Amino acid sequence: MKLFRYLGSVRQEMRDTTWPTRKELRHDTSTVVWLSILFAAYFAIIDNDIQWLLNLFIFK
Repeated sequence: MKLFRYLGSVRQEMRDTTWPTRKELRHDTSTVVWLSILFAAYFAIIDNDIQWLLNLFIFK
């Protein structure tokens, strides 16, 4: 019977949840995508610079 109580409480929580609108979801998704691209570019530049420094000092 604990399972049925649990599933009932899950169902109630799902009813009480406030879901984002399509506009909010689109905005949040685009924010995550652009920030991911920005961070990837940043870390690619940093990685390239570190690799250049290592090649300059260690491998020559």
